[in-house]
Amino acid sequence: MITRRQVLIGVAGSAVLLVAPTIVLGQSGPVTLDEFMELSDILTDNAFSLRDQVGAQYQAALDAAALLKLVNATVRQPNRPRTFNDVLRSGALNDPQNALTTQQILTFWYSGLVNGRTADYIEALAWLTLEPNRTKPPTVKIGFGEWSRRP
Repeated sequence: MITRRQVLIGVAGSAVLLVAPTIVLGQSGPVTLDEFMELSDILTDNAFSLRDQVGAQYQAALDAAALLKLVNATVRQPNRPRTFNDVLRSGALNDPQNALTTQQILTFWYSGLVNGRTADYIEALAWLTLEPNRTKPPTVKIGFGEWSRRP
């Protein structure tokens, strides 16, 4: 026969199991710059060397609650994604707010613009994705052409 004490111990044990994952995963604190940079690396497939100074500007421009929700769905998960495709497969972007926040983060990194101001123009990812020959304007040879040769 089960005693009242055993039932209470079972209920208390179940409550600990339900509360423990949120404590262990630390899903309540604000998003740190390291977490934002890790998320940015994941979203850009770790293909670039992203700078913390620029990342801090982008993080500050985002809605803190929306960013926290996205970080909780990705970086703070036990089996965290490593690439953008992993994020897609995880279902984290099925939430419209997470999808919008992801779009904002990628727009910041690729354009180098935040709130209408330049945060990182020279190293904006849009420039780094272009072929080297396409980033230089066509030039003409400087000189006098036919006039530079003696008759």
